[in-house]
Amino acid sequence: MTVDIVDADLLRSVALFARVSDAHLRSLAASASLRQVPARIVLFAEGDRLDSLHVVVKGAVELYSEHSGRRFTVAVVRATRPLALASVLVQRNPLSARVLERSELLVVPAPSVAELLGRDPAFAGAVAQELAGECHEIIEDFRSHRLRTTTERVANWMLRCDESTGRTGRFVIPYDKRVLASYLGMAPEHLSRSFSALASAGVVVSGRRIMFSDRAALAMAAGIGGADVYCGTEGTAR
Repeated sequence: MTVDIVDADLLRSVALFARVSDAHLRSLAASASLRQVPARIVLFAEGDRLDSLHVVVKGAVELYSEHSGRRFTVAVVRATRPLALASVLVQRNPLSARVLERSELLVVPAPSVAELLGRDPAFAGAVAQELAGECHEIIEDFRSHRLRTTTERVANWMLRCDESTGRTGRFVIPYDKRVLASYLGMAPEHLSRSFSALASAGVVVSGRRIMFSDRAALAMAAGIGGADVYCGTEGTAR
């Protein structure tokens, strides 16, 4: 793991800090660091006291929870988003975080972030907006897990992923299939069965590459009323 100095321009490029005043931004940059982190490193563990806020600048990080040998991926966070922003307010990590691929992470001491919340109204507004987005994404995922079958969940995820990559009907699963299965709330074998079931809707899966040509058929398989229904964005596995 290597650590680099952070300048104000880098902080400003992150939406969360884009509207922070110049004076506060310089102070924040002085306490922050930019870290190059290899894959498979665990950044923090669920339940640990919070030391720093991590923001993904490049790469991908899995947020997950484990209990009695079971594992659930809550989100896969990509650039440029913070990891579990709410943890700054509760001062404890609600989830564990693991780097999925070589990543560049902006690390800011949690006390500096908490202090800035009370001093910079623009930053407080950006935090509120980010938390609202995270809440919406979690509700959408929870609703999908409770109301959709496994095959419907996979089909809906495909539509969402295709939406975020240009609606070409061709994209690459951005992480390991086991992570995808965990995120969608199913065992890896159920994910494989769902891929097979979606072949009738024109879906072709080759390794991590997915192709489909009939959006209407895939929307029907997802339990959506029509092919042009907007399926949301992938924030976190999103």
